[in-house]
Amino acid sequence: MAWIALAASTAALYWIYDGYGRFLRLAVALQKMFRSRSHSKTARRDKTAFGTDSRTEHEQPELTVLLTVHNEEEVISKRIHNLLESQYPADRLKVLIASDGSTDGTSSIVRNFDDDRVSLFESPGLGKTGTQNEALKQVTSDIVVFTDADIVFDSDFLQRIADRFRDPNVGAVDGRLLYAANPNDANTTSQGFYWNYEMTVRHLESQLGWLAVVAGASFAVRRELLQTMDPSIGEDCIVPLDVVQQGYLVVHEPDAKAFDEFEEGSGITLRRRIRQTLRNWQGTWSRPALLNPLRHPWYALALWSHKLMRWLSPVFLLVALCSSTWLLITVPTAFSFAAAAPYLALFGMAALGWLAAATGRRIPYTGVAFSFVLANTAFLVGIARAIVGRRVHAYKNA
Repeated sequence: MAWIALAASTAALYWIYDGYGRFLRLAVALQKMFRSRSHSKTARRDKTAFGTDSRTEHEQPELTVLLTVHNEEEVISKRIHNLLESQYPADRLKVLIASDGSTDGTSSIVRNFDDDRVSLFESPGLGKTGTQNEALKQVTSDIVVFTDADIVFDSDFLQRIADRFRDPNVGAVDGRLLYAANPNDANTTSQGFYWNYEMTVRHLESQLGWLAVVAGASFAVRRELLQTMDPSIGEDCIVPLDVVQQGYLVVHEPDAKAFDEFEEGSGITLRRRIRQTLRNWQGTWSRPALLNPLRHPWYALALWSHKLMRWLSPVFLLVALCSSTWLLITVPTAFSFAAAAPYLALFGMAALGWLAAATGRRIPYTGVAFSFVLANTAFLVGIARAIVGRRVHAYKNA
């Protein structure tokens, strides 16, 4: 029984962190190989349609960029300037700042902004998603872009996002969120490895038409597809699922670049990931039809492999660690040692990484292991809180 548990958990972990990505690459390669002549012609037409010079300035869709903020006086002015300096046509762009219970100068700064494209919506502490629900009632633009106050868009970000909506089958577009890691901080460097893999998976899923995940700080959606959101679930989770359920595609645009920085400190990272896991676990299960392989086989495969199984990876890790250790104790053979060694090494390196972080020292090769175990700890706690019914209404800076 221990061997079966070890084999099954190891296979699950391999699929989550390597096998699924390889499967996607193979699927994309096969898709290109077996694409029919008619599909090739369609692809060429789509490529032309998405070109930046195929639509005049007056034909551009109207965009509203929605920033939902709480006490962001230090960055809000810079963020608004970043948006207004975009290459997107000025008469087709609006910026709506939804200030939720801000007690600093955020609302005052926005209110005094000398540009008709900038408007302010204030709410009395409804939480992020609750405030978004109310603010969206004022939006009549074709496209809504969701972002955060401390993000920076490339000057062509909005144009590249808008270009993808020329395909009437596209309901939401995920931009490419890039993080600047501190080379002197092992935690942020390790997060960078994970995020690069995440971006690769999203790009591959997008090519296959299976994407149902977006970055909350850099995505856009057709206004007509937005529905009232559960205040305890993040827009980055629920909106793409609703788009897919309405029969539209979610696509990833790697050339639409946005920039952020990883939050330093393992405690901050742990709390953020617990919060994200809690909200996204509840949000994903709130749309059970997409998890049913009999109704949506490819989306179900993507959601289980990309999201749910990853959040369950700490369970697989603990099963693998316990079963391999048990085998090493009860059947002390070379094979048992080989089976247990990777897991014992992982947690041993993670412990050293924690010690290094706690003492401010740097121990080579321990940062990735520590970051991996930290993430899985957050997954486990987040799922546990979701199962017992915990709810959270939080901001990034909360």
